[in-house]
Amino acid sequence: MKLYLDFEPCKECKEMMNELSSPEMIFADEKTRTDESAKFLRHLTYNHNEVVQAVMEDLPKQKKDQEPDFYQ
Repeated sequence: MKLYLDFEPCKECKEMMNELSSPEMIFADEKTRTDESAKFLRHLTYNHNEVVQAVMEDLPKQKKDQEPDFYQ
């Protein structure tokens, strides 16, 4: 899944984005790439509420399962 987000990245975001797009990271092993991506997503989640709100609005809404009606 790819998300395109329009937000103002902070200094820490810019540093992490540069690291994630560096040749070393692109050719790194899968675990390293996964760990660094998770670190960036955690940063977005905890430091950029506008990103979380935008993602929540764009993801499809899930219907809550209705409780069975035992009295029908």
